[in-house]
Amino acid sequence: MVIYQDTKIELLQHAGLLTLQACNALYKRGIRTIGEITEWKKKRFLNQIHFSQSELKDINSLLKRIKSGYIYIAQRYHSPNYLSANIPPSITSSLKYPNEVNSLNVDCNTFTRAYVFKAYDNISQLRGDAIDLVRELFPNAQSMGDAILNETYDVLTVHRDLGMTGNVELRELILHYLKVMRKYILQAKYYEQRVLDTVEKLISILENNINTFGFEVLVNDFISARQRIDILNYFDTLTSSLSDEARAIQLMFMPNLSEAYKLFGIPEFMIAEKCALSLDHPALHEVWNMTQKIEDAWEEEIYSGADVKLQAFIFINFSWLSAAGRRFVFRFHYDYNTFPLFYIIWQMILRSSERELDIYALANGIRDGQRHKLEDIAVQKMLTRERARQLLEKGKREASEEVKRLFNWSDYKSLLDSNLITALSPKYRMIQEDEKLPQDFGVFCSLLTIVGDFEVISIGEKLVAVNKRLRPYVYVKHIKKQLTKLSQKRHCEDSVFALQSMVADVPEELREDAFKIICQVAQVYSDIPFDENWKVAFKQNYIDIPQEIFNILEAYGKPMSLEAIFKQFKTKYPDHKYNEPEQIRVAISKHDHIKAIGMTSTYGLDTWKHVFYGNIRDLLRLTLKTSPNPIHIEELTEIVKRYFPSTNAKSISSSMAQDTAKDFVAFQGGFFGLSSKKYSHKFKIAEEERRYTFNERMKMLTQFISTYHRFPFSRGGDVEQSLQRWLYNVENNQLDITYSQKSRLRSALQPFRDLHYPENETEENFLEFCEQYKAHIEKEYELPTRRTNTELYDWMKRAKDSYNSYIDNRRFYLTQLFIYIQSLGFDLQ
Repeated sequence: MVIYQDTKIELLQHAGLLTLQACNALYKRGIRTIGEITEWKKKRFLNQIHFSQSELKDINSLLKRIKSGYIYIAQRYHSPNYLSANIPPSITSSLKYPNEVNSLNVDCNTFTRAYVFKAYDNISQLRGDAIDLVRELFPNAQSMGDAILNETYDVLTVHRDLGMTGNVELRELILHYLKVMRKYILQAKYYEQRVLDTVEKLISILENNINTFGFEVLVNDFISARQRIDILNYFDTLTSSLSDEARAIQLMFMPNLSEAYKLFGIPEFMIAEKCALSLDHPALHEVWNMTQKIEDAWEEEIYSGADVKLQAFIFINFSWLSAAGRRFVFRFHYDYNTFPLFYIIWQMILRSSERELDIYALANGIRDGQRHKLEDIAVQKMLTRERARQLLEKGKREASEEVKRLFNWSDYKSLLDSNLITALSPKYRMIQEDEKLPQDFGVFCSLLTIVGDFEVISIGEKLVAVNKRLRPYVYVKHIKKQLTKLSQKRHCEDSVFALQSMVADVPEELREDAFKIICQVAQVYSDIPFDENWKVAFKQNYIDIPQEIFNILEAYGKPMSLEAIFKQFKTKYPDHKYNEPEQIRVAISKHDHIKAIGMTSTYGLDTWKHVFYGNIRDLLRLTLKTSPNPIHIEELTEIVKRYFPSTNAKSISSSMAQDTAKDFVAFQGGFFGLSSKKYSHKFKIAEEERRYTFNERMKMLTQFISTYHRFPFSRGGDVEQSLQRWLYNVENNQLDITYSQKSRLRSALQPFRDLHYPENETEENFLEFCEQYKAHIEKEYELPTRRTNTELYDWMKRAKDSYNSYIDNRRFYLTQLFIYIQSLGFDLQ
């Protein structure tokens, strides 16, 4: 390779012979040419005093190439004698005078290499998108010389991302390059004729076609999207104003704008020949005038200089973009009539040296594809975690404000109005492809949150950008919690659950997208076997006894006794472990809408208006409270019997007289009122009824138990009911008696309890079944079977199953029955 002593070091750097670092170091020390480098070498100035070790390494690499003969340094020459005196025979032997060069088949080497360097060096001093493109196409002088002189690169090639003005500028640049090369070739006097012929030919081609482009190129590459729309609208406007006859001609020969282009420049008489019409035909002239107007409008748009204004705007506002980036933005705007919003944000953050945007880039993997934790960024930048977080937010705000200043986001309205965007969303895929964004969807999400009201959530390993209006309905943790509860839920009956029900409360316009996210969460975090319609069937695995009793009462429609409810329950669930009505009493009390009706072991629903919930005294209080005057006992009885049909006037009077709260007061003539109210003086208070003393009550109670071999029950007569209420109140501390009186009563009742006399109706009924069971054995000499006595057989089966749960006299009665059966030799199994 031959180069001159006055060859600039920048040329060596462009040719790949010298690194940029070494070139800058030499330039700082006033070294401008290759000759000056060799002079410094001779003077031994190329040492570590003036250069770093890495810079010396690069410079010495160049000097080794010179020493090895790969590069030969020559003086400028003007005559054959001078040439022969300065160039070795090994090189001059390959050169010919101009009239002999045609026979030489040398591809751009020897002296031609110097022409190429000088021409490349000349144009490298220029600025602009055209020269930036040249540097990308031809990274060094050798590659550009080889491509152009060997004609592997067509000098009339059209680059869409430069626009018409840019392509003209590029052609002018290449023309200048070729003219510079021609100048140096002719100055050298010794050259290759083939190279000179090629240069002359290419110069002629460019000079004749500097502003010439094919019609197809003009239409497809140099008309922007906005200009296309303007011309098309103008075409539609003109066609709508044509007469019917002219319209018919237009539809036949140029039905659309593409066909109209083909008629540009054609004289009117040629159109007349095509239409077989005379030149003076009004319709023909109308169509021809329309063609002329379209052509004028088209040329006005083509040569309006819009691309120059666009390039100037891009250069001023996006100067931080690379040359290739600016050309991409230019072409994108040409094709879509808008700027590539996300590409520009990405490049702005990627190329920024500001600390805030640098932190934003690190946190979102914009630089290296790796998302760094805030703690790691804080350590790297020597900040606190909170300060790093503040700078991260500040970087996002600054990027948003900068983009908002430059852009109208209406072209991205469809995307920014979306409820959610995933890596598979067509809108994202289209933008990612059109704007040449990174494949990482997470990077796109970080750009999206700068310009849109979005929040990024992760579902497993996938990211989803969710609009903040949808965010309150799609908290992943909440959805996971709901699905976990569903998988662990007890099901009282066979049922089908539809995942769609989880969005029932979501606004209709957000429901579809919310359901998509819930489906993704269910797919990633739940093991529930949903089908293709996102439904799942659950088998019954639990009996909700309170709810079952509610259903029984609701179906019956009126109050039911405990026994009736239990019978209905066992009809539906015959194998359930409960065998006694008392066992479901606790379950009844757990239901919020089931209420007891007084102390009658009767239950109803709180929604029933025809049922009074509370005892007789509560009803009496309510009735008397609403009346201004006392009410007669007969009228009170009629009111009470609507809800308690088994009561009577005597029982009601007795209940009011025994009220420990002293809420009721009796008036003469059988009237009753409330002690808290004031009534007319015409109502006289009755004399207080006689009350039994404690000793009298205890004597009456012991006599009753001794006589009937059982304790008094509430279902008996007035005396028995009175004794039952008195005993209940004493044992439940409802009556004010002394400790001594309570001990005496306990001692008096203990002998009866030792004899296991029934203390309630349940124990009495159980004891009666035991006696019937004995009677059957004594009569039939065998145990009851399902065939001989179904009722006693079922009773014994239930009783044995519940033996361990009995905590009252029933356990004693059943034990005595077992002893009796075994004493007769029967097997209890």
